[in-house]
Amino acid sequence: MIVYISETLLYLCFALVCGAILLNFVPVSAKPDIRIPGSLLFNAVIGIAVLSFVPVIKNTIFLTQFAGPFWEIFDDVLLDLEFGKAWVWMFILCTLFLALLSLRDPARYPLANAAAALLTLGLLFSYGWASHAAGQSESWGFLAQSFHLTAASVWIGLLIAAGWFAHGTARWSEFLRWFHPLAMICVLVIVGAGFVMMAFIVPDYTNSWVVSYGQAMLIKHLLIVPVVAFGILNGLWFKSKVRTNPGFDPRRWLRAESVILLLVFAATAFMGMQRPPHDDPENPELPVPSALFRLIHGDGVSVNMQVELGFQPLGIGLAALSLLLLYFIFRSGKNNSPRAAVCFGVAFTISAYLAAMLSIR
Repeated sequence: MIVYISETLLYLCFALVCGAILLNFVPVSAKPDIRIPGSLLFNAVIGIAVLSFVPVIKNTIFLTQFAGPFWEIFDDVLLDLEFGKAWVWMFILCTLFLALLSLRDPARYPLANAAAALLTLGLLFSYGWASHAAGQSESWGFLAQSFHLTAASVWIGLLIAAGWFAHGTARWSEFLRWFHPLAMICVLVIVGAGFVMMAFIVPDYTNSWVVSYGQAMLIKHLLIVPVVAFGILNGLWFKSKVRTNPGFDPRRWLRAESVILLLVFAATAFMGMQRPPHDDPENPELPVPSALFRLIHGDGVSVNMQVELGFQPLGIGLAALSLLLLYFIFRSGKNNSPRAAVCFGVAFTISAYLAAMLSIR
């Protein structure tokens, strides 16, 4: 559990760093009054160094059961395994980043902010180097994971910064004018890079649902649907609302969207800690069915079973309920009720997940 929480917080730290650095490039006239404490950026960089170290310790402890004492294994992990070498680079970059923050405030010095942006990019690509996709393809897999994480961190980091650290209602129209096109570009990059990674990691999408990695991936993809609904509300209806009513405050909706995105981070973190369903000659141990999949379909399921979807009455009913809940998200936008929208978004994910699981023949 600690590993999953630490991985979720790691993604959050990446997003906070990206949001803080990128907003420093934006002119004051094109953004609301956003005040991100300098200590938050400093602590987020520390968080990246510490939280990315948790999987290194976890795997070292695991390997001590088979290969020898802790410190010998720890040395081998850092020097020989890709995720260990990636963490060494991340530690070096975080150290340089902290030194930069101690000497210059990126919010006041453009050159310092440019250097911070380069260090942030180095951290994101170093993390991509240690991913499942990079393990399958040192070129396309590595680039896909790196661009996937970078685009997500840019989009979500800016959204969190604007939603949680903005003050007042001035210049929201100017902010939304450039933020939403950028968010759309980031989403397209995320989707495109996601398909490339799936080509290497998930040879068969529906069959992967049997194992824990596939279950988490399905839940993550379903969570993205209410996120897109929030994006449509924020990008179309609320942009018009801010333009016609300068006193309208969209912060509550950005915060509500960030709650759903935190759940996406949690699902992604769980995926990162699971064995992918692709063939792995270096790890011949057979995967086991997901506990959640067994709970729904019984203990007799096998990882080699072929998952086929069919028209089942209960599955059709839950799918219809999912569409109704998706409609309620948009109705919540019309009623200006972000809390209700979050609840409907979570309920949609649960309903759509059960619809998929109960449509398996």
